[in-house]
Amino acid sequence: MKLLTQPSQFRKIPGPVVLAAGFFDGLHIGHQQVLASTIERARELGGQAWVLTFDRHPLAVLAPSKCPPLLSTLEERLHLLEKTGVDGVLLLEFSRQLAVQEPEAFIRWLCGKPRGEGEKAGRPSATAKLSEIRCGDNWRFGKRAAGTPELLAQYGKLYGYRVVIVPFAEYQGLEISSTRIRYAVREGRLEDAAAMLGRPYSVRDVVVRGRGLGQALTVATANLHPRTDVLPPNGVYVVRVIVDGVAHNGVSNLGVHPTFAEGQPENAILETHILDFEGDLYGRTIEVCFLARLREERVFASAEALLAQIAEDVRHARRHF
Repeated sequence: MKLLTQPSQFRKIPGPVVLAAGFFDGLHIGHQQVLASTIERARELGGQAWVLTFDRHPLAVLAPSKCPPLLSTLEERLHLLEKTGVDGVLLLEFSRQLAVQEPEAFIRWLCGKPRGEGEKAGRPSATAKLSEIRCGDNWRFGKRAAGTPELLAQYGKLYGYRVVIVPFAEYQGLEISSTRIRYAVREGRLEDAAAMLGRPYSVRDVVVRGRGLGQALTVATANLHPRTDVLPPNGVYVVRVIVDGVAHNGVSNLGVHPTFAEGQPENAILETHILDFEGDLYGRTIEVCFLARLREERVFASAEALLAQIAEDVRHARRHF
């Protein structure tokens, strides 16, 4: 998957190009429908399927206190986009300068000159290769979010592309949204979150060195300091761990290991024991997928009591698979 950051680079791509526009936080089922239809249409035209998105949520710039917690980091979002099979991503930096652009100025920045201007100059249209833009009904662009899909379609008559609004996906009779998924994850409703995402909710990050407590208890763990804004409640979970594209079964503790009061972390750590796995994972990127919650995190009277509970957790996790 190619990654570009400037419209001037994007305009040099051979067409026809079908472009999916959106922020795509979490890449839920609704997003997947937009992307799947974009890829299908691009293949029908013998062209390329691209994604237009921003490097950060617009509210992170315009009103930081109102910016929602995100389901995925930028790195995770790009990883999920790559897995869909799109040919490339135009990743735009969302800045105050971009935020004050009038809608048509934004389209001109993206597309170049309208068709008429290029034709009058005796040159091929700068926008002929952008064949189609696909988005959800709620996608907005330009100053004060004044650019609607309908306005986007009007500009398409000038710049030579058509617009297709992809209907939203539903779950339990309501529109699937990143906001609904955030609430489901934070409330521990993992089945609901997975149904809306089309996959288990997961955390993807780099394994770091912990305090060695797992090894001291003869239970080796791969430790993550999750950078994502959204996590399920602290507790013990049945998980599936993706290492170099290979899935492994496991059990994770998300929390602050309260049994060991000394040096408790400020933020939750995800400690994962991968069943029947041997190998050094330090410094490697893994993905931990939350499948089911076994119990809450709690304080134990001794390290021996904790070790006995971990053995019980492992037994319960094995029954899940």
